[in-house]
Order: sequence, then structure tokens, then C-alpha cells
Amino acid sequence: MKISKKAIEEVIRSVEASEAGEVVVSFEEFWAHFGVADTMQALQQQVAERLAAEGLEVSFEVVIALPPEDLPQRAEFAFPARPAPVDLSAETLRALSIQQPWVELILRGEKNLEYRSRRLREMGPLLLHASGTVVPENFEGLDVDTDALPYRALVGLVDVVGVEEVEGEEGLYAWQLAHPRRFQAPIAYSGAAGIFRVPMGKVGPAVRAVTLGASS
Repeated sequence: MKISKKAIEEVIRSVEASEAGEVVVSFEEFWAHFGVADTMQALQQQVAERLAAEGLEVSFEVVIALPPEDLPQRAEFAFPARPAPVDLSAETLRALSIQQPWVELILRGEKNLEYRSRRLREMGPLLLHASGTVVPENFEGLDVDTDALPYRALVGLVDVVGVEEVEGEEGLYAWQLAHPRRFQAPIAYSGAAGIFRVPMGKVGPAVRAVTLGASS
């Protein structure tokens, strides 16, 4: 899939021109802007119909926002002495796609806060996915080799041990991360927006290796 530079620039201008620093669009509108079909449309419709049958309404939207400035990448907070146990018999594991170099800094232990516009209520293990998006400005001033990092891959596991709303930033939450565990080798995988599920069959050996290593 090739995304044009012009399409990206138009999105950036739209967000920068918005009063709230963010733009909310439908999935269909978002992908149409890039000339790409919404591959999740059928599933979205199915979920909407099932919920409608129960008297509920649901809408699927994409939130494109400017990253907040001057927010700390690290904080001091209490967390368990040992990593959370992983249910290796589960069918899937939760995952979150994060841009480089931030996911690399999490694995190094240099970043233990991840900012999101959604509150996460379930603490515990979370697969780390390195997205394919590269923003050159993110690497400025960091001792990180852009070309040496993995992209579009599952790269490790971390525990979410707390979530706090950021003071002065309504609707922004800091996910507190602990016990990052890097996979021996990245696992090629396509990510998704927000929390998504990865079949255990795809990551079982890698998860087992870092889990057993952490408990030994």
C-alpha cells in the first residue's frame, strides 16, 4: 500500500488548523482520503447490527490528533516487583501499535508512559507492536538508528500497571508501563488502531520465552 505525500500533508494541515488540535472522521472517510478501501467495513457493520439488536448504537471513528508537547516520557510510580503472569492457554493476547522510536525506548526502559485518548481499564500484559509509520522529527536528539529498528512487527511484551488522566489535558491518559520484555526476534505482523488482539499461535513461542526468562 503506497500512501501519497500529498495526502499525508493534507491530513497534517487539517489537524493543525483545527481548534482542538484533532480531527475526527469516519473510517470510510479516512481510508477514502488515501484511496484505500476500509478492510474492516464488513466487520464494523456486523458488530453494529449485533449491538443494534440489543438496543445499542455504535460508531467507528478515527481520531487524528497533534501529540501534546512537553509531556514526560518517564515517571515514578509503584508497580509489582515481578511481571504479571501471562495466560499461555489463551486464544489471543492484547496488543498496541506504537510508532518508533517510542516502542524501542519502552523496551529499553527509557520510556514508561504511553499517552492515549482512551482510558484502559484492564491492567496486565500487553504486546508491543512497532508500527510502520516513520516521523523523522521523533528521532531528533535520540541515540537511535532509524534504519536498524523493526517496523510492522510485534517486538515485545510490557505490563500496564496503572492509568492516570493527565493534569490539564482533558481526555488524555498516561498509561503506566513496567517490566518491558523484548522478543529475541521481531515477528512480522500488521497492526491496527487502538487495542487489537493477536492469536497466541502467532506469538506463543516468543511470549513463552520472555515469560519463562522473567520468572527464572
